Amino acid sequence: MPDSDHRPSRRELLSGAAGVVAVASIPSSSEAAQADIFTDDGAIRPPAWVRGVTRMTFLSPSQLDMAASACVQVAHTNLIWPYYPLRRDGGGLGAADTKAMHNLCDKCHTKGMRLVLGLPPFPNVALVSAHPDWRVHGDRTGAAAKVTPRDDDLGTRIACNLGPWGDYMIDVCAEMVADFGVDGYSFDGNYHPPICYCSACEAAWRADMKRELPVRVNLDDVAYREYLVWRGERLEDHYRRLQTRIKAANRDAVLMSWTVNAGRYGHFLTSPRVMSTRMNRLFDLPMQEWWLDETNQGASVVPSFGAAYVRAVAGDRTAASEPYLMTRGNPYGTDSFPQHERRARCLLAAMSGGALAESLGWPGHKAGVLDDFRAIGRIAPFLTNTKTLPWAALLVSEQTRQFYAYRDIAEWFLPPLLGVWRAALEEHLPVTIVNDWDVTRESLARHDVLILPNAAALSDAQVAAVREYARGGGGVVATCETSLCDELGRPRRDFGLADMFGVSYQGRPGNPVKREKLDANFAITIDENYWRQRVGVATLQWSPGELTRDPRLDELVPSHSTIFRGPQALVSEPASLGDVVVRLKPEGWTGAPLPGMVAHVFGKGRVVYLAAGIDAALWSYAYPWQRRLLVRAIEWASRRPAPVTIKAPMCVQAACFEQPSATGHRLIVHLFNGLNTAGGHGSPAADVPLREETIPIHGIEVRFHSHAPRVVTFEPDRTPLPIRREGTTSVVTVPPLALHGMIVAQL
Repeated sequence: MPDSDHRPSRRELLSGAAGVVAVASIPSSSEAAQADIFTDDGAIRPPAWVRGVTRMTFLSPSQLDMAASACVQVAHTNLIWPYYPLRRDGGGLGAADTKAMHNLCDKCHTKGMRLVLGLPPFPNVALVSAHPDWRVHGDRTGAAAKVTPRDDDLGTRIACNLGPWGDYMIDVCAEMVADFGVDGYSFDGNYHPPICYCSACEAAWRADMKRELPVRVNLDDVAYREYLVWRGERLEDHYRRLQTRIKAANRDAVLMSWTVNAGRYGHFLTSPRVMSTRMNRLFDLPMQEWWLDETNQGASVVPSFGAAYVRAVAGDRTAASEPYLMTRGNPYGTDSFPQHERRARCLLAAMSGGALAESLGWPGHKAGVLDDFRAIGRIAPFLTNTKTLPWAALLVSEQTRQFYAYRDIAEWFLPPLLGVWRAALEEHLPVTIVNDWDVTRESLARHDVLILPNAAALSDAQVAAVREYARGGGGVVATCETSLCDELGRPRRDFGLADMFGVSYQGRPGNPVKREKLDANFAITIDENYWRQRVGVATLQWSPGELTRDPRLDELVPSHSTIFRGPQALVSEPASLGDVVVRLKPEGWTGAPLPGMVAHVFGKGRVVYLAAGIDAALWSYAYPWQRRLLVRAIEWASRRPAPVTIKAPMCVQAACFEQPSATGHRLIVHLFNGLNTAGGHGSPAADVPLREETIPIHGIEVRFHSHAPRVVTFEPDRTPLPIRREGTTSVVTVPPLALHGMIVAQL
């Protein structure tokens, strides 16, 4: 990357314009070098030094001195392309590239950094010319092999990593670790295609599945869904072999690669997917582009959700979010970006349990980015080797996203998840994101309550695990069509968890035949789009009871009856009518009100089922009562309060982690002031946060219910905080919160 104000595109980086990862050097231990590189459940076991990574940058080789001055640990550069032929076959890098690579590696290591090379996962023209059949074949015509490869067109050189090209790429990576001391790689790409009919794919599919490949990309076809699962498993195998080879050359070598479907809003909408979510566990440290613009819902709760999710899919390990420093609008720009907004994004990434990845290539921001790294350095001791504090587990089901909600992911999948996340943020509740593979009785046992927001696609094994978790004393909150389908999205006749919910599925309410008569002054302002969006309207009504007895809920809905708009399911009456907490009457429904929320004891556990999707409504059509009713359901199901509760305005975001310390164990509570003093001042359709200032928030209280801290400090200022005891609860008052701070409780 040249030293200029030009921000290179990702394609420019891939084509050799540069970008490096450098990480603080820690000596290898012979014990680590001999350790098994995979865990018992198939995830990678990263080298010890990865746990200390908090700062990564994207830079040109000439900027290494600058990065080192800010104690940057990680940087990405793209100095070469995969070469052909291999060194073992008499090829290897040319003299000039060999010298440049040695110089780059030596300089990184001299400055106490590790070099992780950004390697384009595309064969060069000479290799494609020699092996045209190695390319991805999107059909069975053979036309792909006849395309002339060109240097200036990557589309002519997309190769299939399931076949010989995948093996060749692994050989290149292993040779460079051995020859140059490269500490690892990142790829922008190296995923799998929607479908491939190359000879390697045809042969592998027939061998594994004993039938022909699907005829086309079609998620309505269950056979194609099976192909996506199979292709994802094959790509996982490719990365396992790659990890095995590079770690055989150097146990401390890593993959710190770009990931998709792991936190960025636009990637959630990618369908068909290009990698399994589980593949993130095969990266030592996955990275995501973290756009935070209006197309990626940057003015909402999505950024914190995305940063937490990329950590979750890595197995509650460190992952990285790169906040893009781009101003709002169409077209995009990098010419005007508030310094305060840049710092806010960096600290938000850190408080979500991730490493900060930031480029030195943003125009006008080099000095500011270095200051960001120094700010992260101040809090780095509290960011490493952490685990999320268990209490409430939120299932983000990739099976549901891809095989149930694929026709409209933004409508059927994201709103329930983001509604729960919004409730947790605004009520400051500790929520841990879990994945499909975490739905086992052993894994769920860490948590008091499991939240299943329209988690429609669950396997029989997952259903059994959830049932046993609840029977053994766990709390469960589920909404709408949870467990109605199997793991491939094939519908069941009833909820898989019908016995646990206490009700059976009876379909969805239809839209009313007649339109409601509107006030004339309102009707003049609407068009047909209003009526197209006005679906899922109903009345909800409840009586005071154990779950609904809440002063804040009473204040918000004094009549205990309110209009609701959101997803709904029609369900049968439970065996005990007393289990119905809320009644639901869809618009146009002529019968008696239906169960809208059902709560009862199942074995030793408590279960709340919501036929009314107030989780989705809280994201897309929010009213405050929806948050309170959802939170009351979670609190009732959990039986006991969260281990940490926080009294603060809703603009304060919190995240809780556990961390081993020199004296044993500590809890870390991140607090982030998300107040935007200009929020809501722009057009609602395009308004995004470009925060210019901070207003400190006073009077925040943090309460520890399950632990009795010996010492509590406010970091990074090392301010000791008095501890007030209220029975078994320990309470501290937080100093004024400007932007970000941490309560560190030594236990």
